[in-house]
Amino acid sequence: MAQDNVDVVQGAWDAWAAGDLEGATNVVASEGEIVAPSSLPWGGTFIGPEGFRDFLAGMLKHFKDLKAVPEKVLGADDDHVIVTARVRGRTKGGNPIEHRTVWIYKLRGGQVVNAETFADTAALLKAMSSKPRS
Repeated sequence: MAQDNVDVVQGAWDAWAAGDLEGATNVVASEGEIVAPSSLPWGGTFIGPEGFRDFLAGMLKHFKDLKAVPEKVLGADDDHVIVTARVRGRTKGGNPIEHRTVWIYKLRGGQVVNAETFADTAALLKAMSSKPRS
């Protein structure tokens, strides 16, 4: 079961990389929760595939040329998958960002029932509020 869950999560990241928003978000169960730090303008708790799409849209409106590439997709146990990803891009104001984010997913029946992301929110907020670097 653990490898099946890893394949589900890896498939969602592959869909994201290919620009397939539906494929990236349809792995979330209808009651599944996506949780992002509330200190971020796009943070909060989002429910189901539509909520995940809302989360992504809220995040993307703050950045341009944003790329998130998984470095590791690991089965932690039968129900959990951990992803470390490298994120690169620019804020809408032009500041570069580069950081690592960690996602913890809980799956049941081949669908994500909970996912939470962790990142350096202070660095993100600073990049978003600073004047562009020369």
